[in-house]
Amino acid sequence: MLETTLNFEAVNWNRPEDGYTKMFWDQNVRQFWVDEEIPLADDKLAWMTLNREEKRAYEEVLAGLTLLDTLQGSLGMPQMVQWVPGLQAKAVLSFMGAMEHMHAKSYSSIFSTLCTSERIEGLFAWVRQQPELQAKLALIHRAYTAIRDEKSLYQAMAASVLLESYLFYSGFFYPLYLAGQGRMTSSGEIISLIIRDEAIHGVYVGLLAQGLYARMNEKEQKEAGRAVEELLERLDALEARYTQKLYSAIGLEEEVLRFSRYNADKALMNLGLEPFFRVEAEEVNPVVLAGLRTETKHHDFFSTKGNGYVKAIRVEPLSDLDFYFPEDKLDLQPVIKRDGRQVPFDEMRIVRAVQKAAGAVGVSLDLERIARHVLEPIKREAQTQSLSVEEIQDRVERGLMETYPQVARAYILYREERARLRRKGT
Repeated sequence: MLETTLNFEAVNWNRPEDGYTKMFWDQNVRQFWVDEEIPLADDKLAWMTLNREEKRAYEEVLAGLTLLDTLQGSLGMPQMVQWVPGLQAKAVLSFMGAMEHMHAKSYSSIFSTLCTSERIEGLFAWVRQQPELQAKLALIHRAYTAIRDEKSLYQAMAASVLLESYLFYSGFFYPLYLAGQGRMTSSGEIISLIIRDEAIHGVYVGLLAQGLYARMNEKEQKEAGRAVEELLERLDALEARYTQKLYSAIGLEEEVLRFSRYNADKALMNLGLEPFFRVEAEEVNPVVLAGLRTETKHHDFFSTKGNGYVKAIRVEPLSDLDFYFPEDKLDLQPVIKRDGRQVPFDEMRIVRAVQKAAGAVGVSLDLERIARHVLEPIKREAQTQSLSVEEIQDRVERGLMETYPQVARAYILYREERARLRRKGT
């Protein structure tokens, strides 16, 4: 007779672990893609029009991205999988880890299309020797291999969010910059698909980290916040030198650095922390920013379609959401903040707030219902008028009352608590 003292548990997707993990699983599955679907050969003529320095910059940023994805797929995601308690969370992180390997492979597909075998070998030798790149990875690697408890797991998750929502973006800049000018558009499409993946990776790991942060006492939270800020400062110093070496020869150094810091603030927001650099959207190159706007398909969390698949590999029944094309609508008007400043409309703020409220009461959200009853009505209004923060929040409440009254109540309590803290000046 076989005997064991262990009771192994199977993942039960019929009993949600929280209010958002199943939603992230579904979104990851909808976004699945493979690099063979993109006609990279179409870029060969455009590649011939680039000068030597432009080609070097393009090759090196992609080589650097390959290293970042390799670490994230081989170590970062697997380490977090080992330490998160939820079986559904483990599944989502494992899926994300597989996509990191897909990202790394896609860069090799670009290289094999555009470069000689000798040049490809030279690029991977450059990756092994580039000091700032290796130093950045060493800091992230240290956080991943130091996980021992919930506090160190939080730091590893914070490092993961900084990697995916910040460090990648100095490499994303140039492909987006060229694609926005109609050059290297197939390779740019792969970058857009990767950005779409990284967007939800950063949000999901950020939400897991916020759950750990919420369980800390006040002293532990301050220590954790300081540690994240110190890591960011060290990474930024390395990123500045890395950017200078890659981009100064083609005159884009300052623009890339602003773009990276703009995304660093987005990474901190994913962690529920305050922005550090406070780079406004208006300071970022508009051609590149167009690929990141939340009203476009790249960062639209509720979009289920890619940028232009060459062949259909999976056919699903149509729904109302399939006929919702935010990129075809008019530009959205800026949002009026409480101090009177105007900032770009950012639907991910709404998404994160709704996710937090749902998570607080253990409700699993249906993406289409939230898009139809909460996001779409607000964005239709924002096409013609600037809404204040309070007006947007009022409309979120109304949409949630129609669909998820329990989540609406949690959202109202969250608003009241934030208002109380503002009155106290905290």
